[in-house]
Amino acid sequence: MPEEVTLELLNPCGIVEAPLRHAKRLESLAGKTVCELSNATWEPDRTFAAIREALQSKVPDAKIIPFTEFPTGNNGIDIDEIADLLQKKGCEAVISGNAG
Repeated sequence: MPEEVTLELLNPCGIVEAPLRHAKRLESLAGKTVCELSNATWEPDRTFAAIREALQSKVPDAKIIPFTEFPTGNNGIDIDEIADLLQKKGCEAVISGNAG
């Protein structure tokens, strides 16, 4: 009689359980400090300006700290110290990258 075999199948969609979860979403950005992080991939000057304008029209009392006050590019923002820098600036929400 052949030996019993057990096969482990992987999800063909590539979905795996993530060990770390994102922070809980804020109920509102009203009165919050929102920081921008740019991977500098696609015209961040233009796109963040448009995002900033749209956000300020919807949430006028949100304080927005522009991406220019932080390191940019994947090598600049994909660092362990970025969380400390965001906290130091008082960020309560982050818009990271755009169109890239």
